[in-house]
Amino acid sequence: MNKKNWLCVVLACAFTLSAFNSCKKDEDNDTTTDNGPTEWVRASAFDGDPRSGAASFQIENKGFLATGIFSTNEMTNDAWTFENNVWTRIADFKGSARTGAVGFSIGQNGYVGLGFDGSEVLKDFYKYNPSTNTWSQIASLPETAEARYGAVAFTLGGNAYVGLGATKTQKTLKDFYKYDPNTDKWTSVGSEFKQKRRNAFAFVIGNKAYVGGGFDNNQYPEDFYSFDGTNWTEETPLRDTDNSYDLTRESASAFSIGNYGYVVGGKKAAALNTVWKYDPATKKWDSKHQSLPQNARESGAAYSIGGKGYYTTGANGSFKYDDNWVFTPVR
Repeated sequence: MNKKNWLCVVLACAFTLSAFNSCKKDEDNDTTTDNGPTEWVRASAFDGDPRSGAASFQIENKGFLATGIFSTNEMTNDAWTFENNVWTRIADFKGSARTGAVGFSIGQNGYVGLGFDGSEVLKDFYKYNPSTNTWSQIASLPETAEARYGAVAFTLGGNAYVGLGATKTQKTLKDFYKYDPNTDKWTSVGSEFKQKRRNAFAFVIGNKAYVGGGFDNNQYPEDFYSFDGTNWTEETPLRDTDNSYDLTRESASAFSIGNYGYVVGGKKAAALNTVWKYDPATKKWDSKHQSLPQNARESGAAYSIGGKGYYTTGANGSFKYDDNWVFTPVR
């Protein structure tokens, strides 16, 4: 088996799961019927090909989606924007077609990089300028940093932070790097994670980022952290010691609305459709919100626009999705 094929198999295991588990609930022991208010409704379906593992970012009230992997295991480099419930194709991503990349925005520009292109795990990055509809290459991760897929990215104080993920040999990572757009340079900022991981989630509330979840050493890490641009602080874990709640998972999507962070879907032996909310003021997790109504999934793209969350694409086993859902928290 050549290098391209064996890593495709590995990534298929990392990003997908058995297709017949689409109705499996999260491991929170909740078997009751959800009769509460409707919070998820359909939005305009994604106009591109169904996919998972796409990179996404947001500039003001406009979402962007690029790259990903189709059900045929073909990688893509097409790119799209979502505004006022309309999808529009934009200039193709300039780098190689890939999956498991990350995206972030700084000011009026978006950025996409890292991932797996079918042969190699990558460390390059590209900037998208919406005013000219063009992509241009920026500095790659430093020479001392390892190429990776399944990383996380977020923006704080005009700088981007990228970290975690896994290498071509499936070595998981816990390092982080800061990108300064003014100097086009990356610098190491490290982390204090107890476990390395790939396919974690991240969201930003105010001047702090929150990072957790993922997969490492055949385990789902429970530790969860906040970061203010200087210091990492351990927050309420993703699983209680008495197992009263458990939202450990990988390949979940996340967004923030107001003063709360939301984690949607992901997988843990099977695809998940539950929604968890984190309140940083009380440092508590709860799952009182309506689950995604159809098609439990992982590796989808998420945005937060106008006080609502949007969730599109993703996978359950070999099946890829192109539906688009909007979440309005009312519980």
